[in-house]
Amino acid sequence: MSANSANDNPEGQDPSSNPGSYEMPAGAMPAGFPQGGGGSFWRRLAERLGFTPGRNVPVVTSTIIILCVLVALSEMFSQRVGASLVFAPVIGDHEPWRFLGSAFLHAGFWHLLFNMYALWLVGSILEPAIGRVRFLAIYLLSAVAGNVFVLLTADPSGQSWITATVGASGAVFGVFGAVFVLMKHFDSNATSILVVIVANLALGFIPGMNISWQSHVGGLIAGSVVMALMMMRRGQISVRWRSIRDVAIVIGTTAVLIGLIWWAYQ
Repeated sequence: MSANSANDNPEGQDPSSNPGSYEMPAGAMPAGFPQGGGGSFWRRLAERLGFTPGRNVPVVTSTIIILCVLVALSEMFSQRVGASLVFAPVIGDHEPWRFLGSAFLHAGFWHLLFNMYALWLVGSILEPAIGRVRFLAIYLLSAVAGNVFVLLTADPSGQSWITATVGASGAVFGVFGAVFVLMKHFDSNATSILVVIVANLALGFIPGMNISWQSHVGGLIAGSVVMALMMMRRGQISVRWRSIRDVAIVIGTTAVLIGLIWWAYQ
């Protein structure tokens, strides 16, 4: 989860399976996810959406986790790493890389552990279903959107303008939202992922928890919207135009986020 300066708390978890030869054990899937032939479900889902499923291993998910761990280890040797990545509205206009960089920075061991655990579980569902490039796009856009929402809700004359925010939970919430959209589209039981989303959103509003609910909301909105746009009439257009449209969606979403950042700093 995203942290405001200090501690944070776990995000939810939702394991499932892969649309190809890769399958997680059915027993590892919570209620609300396809049991038994879970791999078959995600394979059919990917085919109906016109996605090319990813390969056996969720490479992007694994790479992101490794990068976050490496950043955490590097902080043990130099505090400059954290200082160069942490996001706060007061410095975002001069150092815009922080909108994304802070998603790889965490406030301690438990913060890192819970976020990476949640990312692995939900990333193992989405990445193989929609492919690595689309998954990466959703993840990165959600990470940035989380900090954009922090910026939009901050008071330039108040403490929120200088409060530091770190953590991958904005991006993870974006993946949560994308999985929820997919499952609802195919009338699958999405109760489990919905409970996870609601419970973790609620944590951000508990006084003293030091959780950036703004980052969660921003990431959730971005991931859900991008996934919903990618799904629109997907079975009615050719593979080439699906890819072109998906690229346009990513570019358009990026432009919207940049526009919101520019507007917020005016």
